[in-house]
Amino acid sequence: MAAPVPCSPSSSSPQIPGIGSGLQSATTSPPPQQHTPNRRLRLVKMASEKVRVNAAMNPPILLVDYSHRARLNGTAVVRVQAPSSMKSNGSIDIVTLLDVSHSISWMASSSDETPSKMDLLKNALKFIISQLDDNDRLAIVAFNDQVIKEHTTGILEISGGGRMAIEKKVDGLVTQGDTAFKPSLEHAVKLLDDRADKTRAGCIVLISDGVDKSQFMWSHESLAPTDPIRGLLRKYPVHTLGLFKADPKALHYIAKESYGTYSSITDNKDLDKNIMEALAVCLAGLKTIVAFDTCVDITSSSLEITRVDSGGYTRRAAPGSGISIGMLCAGEVKDLVVYFSYTTGSWERGYYTTLSGITARVTYKDMPGGQASTSTNNCSVSVAVHTTQDGSLPANPCPPFPLVLQQMVRFKVVDLLIGILQELKALKKDAGGAKEKDGVDDPVLQSIAANMLQRKWMEFKQSDESWKAATPKSLLDLGSIDGDVNAMVGILRKGLGVGCIYSWLSSHEMQRATVTGLPAEAMFRTPVMEMMVQKVHRQLLLKEAYEQVAEDRAVYDGAIGLLDGINKRFQLWCKLDAEVPPAFQLDHQHQDDESRNLTDVLHGGISRARQHDIYLAAIHAIKQWQSSSTPERRRMATGRTSRRMHA
Repeated sequence: MAAPVPCSPSSSSPQIPGIGSGLQSATTSPPPQQHTPNRRLRLVKMASEKVRVNAAMNPPILLVDYSHRARLNGTAVVRVQAPSSMKSNGSIDIVTLLDVSHSISWMASSSDETPSKMDLLKNALKFIISQLDDNDRLAIVAFNDQVIKEHTTGILEISGGGRMAIEKKVDGLVTQGDTAFKPSLEHAVKLLDDRADKTRAGCIVLISDGVDKSQFMWSHESLAPTDPIRGLLRKYPVHTLGLFKADPKALHYIAKESYGTYSSITDNKDLDKNIMEALAVCLAGLKTIVAFDTCVDITSSSLEITRVDSGGYTRRAAPGSGISIGMLCAGEVKDLVVYFSYTTGSWERGYYTTLSGITARVTYKDMPGGQASTSTNNCSVSVAVHTTQDGSLPANPCPPFPLVLQQMVRFKVVDLLIGILQELKALKKDAGGAKEKDGVDDPVLQSIAANMLQRKWMEFKQSDESWKAATPKSLLDLGSIDGDVNAMVGILRKGLGVGCIYSWLSSHEMQRATVTGLPAEAMFRTPVMEMMVQKVHRQLLLKEAYEQVAEDRAVYDGAIGLLDGINKRFQLWCKLDAEVPPAFQLDHQHQDDESRNLTDVLHGGISRARQHDIYLAAIHAIKQWQSSSTPERRRMATGRTSRRMHA
């Protein structure tokens, strides 16, 4: 069999990095420029860059037996890539839905010194408010089983007094009642629908730690295709954040149906950081939207396209229409796996023809609204046909491209995890539905699910051809998938719930960054998202440093106060000793042994009383010192106190 010779792309056509040859694109725009946002992610005014679509096929060349007709299969990846820079029209309207039911008032951990989840959420919201630009707008909607009007705002301008008014509303939030999502979502959609200016991006952020106690069931199985709630969710993306015992299935469904994302935080460790990171990643994406109503059409005149794996992106219009992707953030990439088949022809030996391969076309708008113009970008990739010199049927022409393998494995793991969740659901049903408390599955069921996931993952790695062909794993980011799945097993065994699985599914189905609590949660982050996360880290470091200085100062002042108290008592005793009553002070001429003995006895009694009193005062001070600070703080303050006393 002759060695495969890849087709040569046009010299001006950009290629998918790391995927090799066999890639052609119709776009000739220059490489995207990357901007560096300042403190509040202000957008840099520059020429608009196109959303690009590229394609890579496997095989890039067909080796065909000239004497036989055969039906063979192949795969391709169609990549939709947003520019890394954007124009200056990135103003957004965000409606933030805050679940203020009773559960969010609980302490974040069992420690008495730990703030409540509500306190941590307020801090995170204030950070996000500080990062919005003056031309952005924000609404705060507090809800439990209904919208709480007195703690809810309309869509307010951040400029002027808007920022302070919203922060004041956040400070005034109080907890009450149970949880229901539908009323707040309906209210949020109405707020966005009623805007006079529809040229601004509108989106919803929903934050909850509760379980929907209404009778409404959030799932594909429970909602009919024509249910009005589906149409409601498809108007604006809803990005959901679940804390602790939040219902991951409901929040994941709401996010997926609306083309949003679901982030999950179930561990008490670094809770403040995780909440702020989740909101920061979400905000960074919303602030850098470069395309709206994005849609991809994939066709072929000579190949039969049998399936397209597009993750959470679906065909939302008539059959045969393109795959809807919706909004694209600056720097985002969406990879779609295309499976196709083809029938070889009766051709002469040697190079005979070029077979038309995949054609991909992306359409999108630069801004939301029906008046916005539509832009397009196209690419095509062809396949060279080479007939063999002998009469034997050729083997598989060549292995898939690395990126094709990576995406094939990614979507297979998505299917595997969905299967695990379905089996867990069946286990709960067999248990009579009684194995759930406060929205968290019974630890025994979680342990069973962990063992099941571990076993099926080992079987997958041993049997799946795509996984085995993808070597070395380090070049394809498959090692990160392995680490994430193993971490899921550990989280289930700890009884922390399936939130991490749902958030991983959200991230990989939508190919967009989320917070999962897993090792590779930085997957899909854009450069702007990374910058925003670094701002969170700097903010927390400054806060920690300020609190440490304040605590050290308090401990230091406390130590000085205790020492000053002991010194004052000592000085009082010394004064008493020096001021012996005149009745015992005889002149020199009348002093005798008896008077001297009486004076000595008095001084000795005062000295002993002074020592005992100072001893008791020191013991009391030491106990106060030990109860008011940590050992590390005591050592630091002791050093400064000693230096002061020495001086």
